[in-house]
Formats: sequence, C-alpha cells, structure tokens
Amino acid sequence: MTPGDDVQCPACGHRQEGGRMDCVRCGAPLSAPGLIYRKLPDGRWSIVRGIDLSSLAPKPDRQPRKWLTRQGALAIAAAVVLMLGLLWMALKMGQTAREKEAQEVAQYLLHPVGKIVPRFQLQYARAADGSLQVTGQCNLPTGTLLDVRVLAGEVLVAVDYPVKVSAGSFETRSLLNRGRPFVAGLYRTQIKADFGPRWQPAAVLLVVGGLGERLDGPLIGRRGSSLERGLTYSEDFSLD
Repeated sequence: MTPGDDVQCPACGHRQEGGRMDCVRCGAPLSAPGLIYRKLPDGRWSIVRGIDLSSLAPKPDRQPRKWLTRQGALAIAAAVVLMLGLLWMALKMGQTAREKEAQEVAQYLLHPVGKIVPRFQLQYARAADGSLQVTGQCNLPTGTLLDVRVLAGEVLVAVDYPVKVSAGSFETRSLLNRGRPFVAGLYRTQIKADFGPRWQPAAVLLVVGGLGERLDGPLIGRRGSSLERGLTYSEDFSLD
C-alpha cells in the first residue's frame, strides 16, 4: 500500500488515507486484509483466533483397500479345489452305490421268487503244453464263487478258487497236474460252493437267500450242523 491512496478498512469499511497501519475509526490493521475480524461490545474490532480451518484443506486421495493378498487368494483357491474334490468323491461313491443296487435288482429280476435248481454243463480244453482249462455254463447268479477241482481217481491233482460266474458262464485258469502236464486218461471234475455271508457276495445272497435257502435239487445240501446250504457237483471226463 502506498501513501496518498485511499484504502478501505477490511473490518468496518471506512475509507481513509493510505499509508496508515490501523483504521482511524475501528483500529483494525489495514495491512492484513486476509484476516477474519469480529466486533467487540465496546465497538472495537478484534482478530478472530482459534478457528480450525483444517477441514477446508484439500485431502489426499485415499488408495483403494486391497481386500485380498496373494496368499489369501491362493488359500481360497485351494479351499475351492478341495471342496470340489470332496463333492466329486461323494458323487462317485453315490454313483457306485447306485450301480451296485441296480446290479442287485437285475440279479433278482433274472431269478424271480421261487426255488433255483442248479445245473452245469462243462467243457475241457488241453493246450499244447499239457495245461488244462475247464469252462462251463450254469444257472447260478453272476458273482457266485465256485471251487473247481480236478481229481485222478481219489487224488486231488489241480484246483482253482475262486472261479467267478459271469452271465451264466465261468472258466478256470490254466491248470497243471500237480505241476506237470495233463496226460491222457480218466479224470473227475468236482465243483463246490458254500452259500453264506462268509462265502458269497451280498448280490448273490440276495438271489439265493442269505443262507442259500432258495437253492434246491440234488446238488444242494447242508454243511454239517450249519444252516448254510452247500453245492457239490461232479462228473467224469477223459483226455485223449
């Protein structure tokens, strides 16, 4: 501000000659137009102090919060994979159970309620190395486990167990005559099967009864004092 120029008091608005430091009317400083004033009861003006203007200051930009760290994302991904794996296992087990149930129902439908009289038809094949294979057909349910033996006279010379029935057919592995090739002669095949929870799968017992009570005919009998039924079939055959 230069002397001689009029200046207006920022507090009371009185215009006066420039060059003064204070207003002639209110005494407010003329050299600090940026200050804030208030009028006192006695008419004087005073600078307002203690006013917090920090809220008017520009605030720094806040960075967006990172909700997931790399480790957290990996942990969540691992948990999702684990849950999917457990779900797949549960579905697989359920599917296996349903397939087993369907097989059991099919077994039962193939053998309607009533007695089952077992029947067998056997074939024999001797290979060039002298080994013997016994194949056959029967009316026992799929999954029935058979004990197939070959005797020369009263001497047991070969055995295969378990031989599983599948869709009415079965076959032994290649058999040897006590470790040697089979030679021409007369032999006897003996087929045995016991029916009970210790010997046969549940799907088989569903058809033949828990103790084989639905089996009947000359091949069926009880094993000693047990209530479980047993099957014994034998026939003679010759090899040329």
